[in-house]
Amino acid sequence: MLQKNKTNLEEVFKAYDIRGLYKTQIDENFAKKLALSLTYYFGLKQLKIATAYDVRESSKELYKVLNEEFVREGHEVHALGLVPTPLFYNYIAGYGMNGGVMVTASHNPPDWTGFKLCKEKAEIIGEGSGMETIKSNFFQDIKPIKVSEGKLLEVNAENYYINFLSSHVNSPLNYSVCIDIGNGSTFSIMPKICNSYKMKCELLFPEPDGRFPNRPSEPTDETLTKLKEIVKRGSCPGAAFDGDGDRLVMVDEEGNVVRGDVLFALIAKGYENYDEKRAIIEVNFSEAVEYFLRNMGYKVYISRVGHSFITKEMIDKSALIGGEISGHYYFKETYGADDSIFAFVKVLETLKKLKISIKDFIKELNLPPSSDIVAVPVVDSAKDYIMEKLKAYYEKESKKVIEIDGIKAYFDDGWVLIRKSNTMPQIKVKAEGYGYKRLLEQAIKLIDELSKS
Repeated sequence: MLQKNKTNLEEVFKAYDIRGLYKTQIDENFAKKLALSLTYYFGLKQLKIATAYDVRESSKELYKVLNEEFVREGHEVHALGLVPTPLFYNYIAGYGMNGGVMVTASHNPPDWTGFKLCKEKAEIIGEGSGMETIKSNFFQDIKPIKVSEGKLLEVNAENYYINFLSSHVNSPLNYSVCIDIGNGSTFSIMPKICNSYKMKCELLFPEPDGRFPNRPSEPTDETLTKLKEIVKRGSCPGAAFDGDGDRLVMVDEEGNVVRGDVLFALIAKGYENYDEKRAIIEVNFSEAVEYFLRNMGYKVYISRVGHSFITKEMIDKSALIGGEISGHYYFKETYGADDSIFAFVKVLETLKKLKISIKDFIKELNLPPSSDIVAVPVVDSAKDYIMEKLKAYYEKESKKVIEIDGIKAYFDDGWVLIRKSNTMPQIKVKAEGYGYKRLLEQAIKLIDELSKS
């Protein structure tokens, strides 16, 4: 089966996780072979390994197969069950696991599934940090092996995580807030956190349901209509999480979705009085946010998009905070891993400390005009060709091109960033500056033309 469908299966190994269509690409046999590939990757020794899964209808069965295979191979499996991804990361680092596997396709549609892979200290296994080896193992004829006597420990990670939060962010926060669970994996932990911080929380769509019947798994300006209505009516902050709970999107007191780099700037403000401030940001961030960070005394490093890249930078640079415009936030306190729930309580703590609203903080930033990130559909096989042609075009037509992640071309009236999606058949475009509309439209037109050639 593997040889017959190898091309189809190779596509699921992404830059920082594994994602594909359930049954069509990823099934129970895939999960079993993946577990064996990880055992070979870690050197054929007994591991302490954490496993968890999200709310998708396919996830629990794949999780069970992983657990059974890991135990058969002789590992000590700490089975966390259905939890948000931040709890999974936190447990791996906090309890000294050798690694872990989270069954999730994050914010992708319901018919997708996948795996997030970690090594010790919750460092992501991705491109350049082990994914290539695991992929190679997967497609080799590796033999089943038993390294020791395995055992399965079912673990409740929620209490440990709540204690972890309280050790870093003091109660009470005394906020009224509306939280859109989106039928996702934060359904159990968020009411407990609100209670522990003495917050009055209204929960939207709190029932776990991997079909995501009330809104798509990905929280965006278009999908958070109900949350925005409630927040605007109550003049309180709002928060939303994606399906596996590793992305946070917040809504200001007037019902406007807050851009990820702007929310990051607010989080950074809460650490203003710290010494040795280092921040990891990605290429989509506004230059205004970068200047804001530098003016507060941060040393700023710019990274590729993706949690495996930013987590590695967090560890290598001993950074205080890191962020992605898509709603991933990384902290020294969380061992360099991204943690949307920790970000949520840090935002509220900062607002309380500064005695400011989100909307007033945004006004102070004085952001230049910019576009949203626009995803242009492109088949995976055409991405490299299109990017090569775009590079040649922009090197000729722009003032400067940088290639930290994709192509970022600078003009007198702004910049445009064009980069391949690591998880979907898309090329993503964002532009900033007074000429952003022209730059965005031009880039999209070029991509469309090249995709047809």
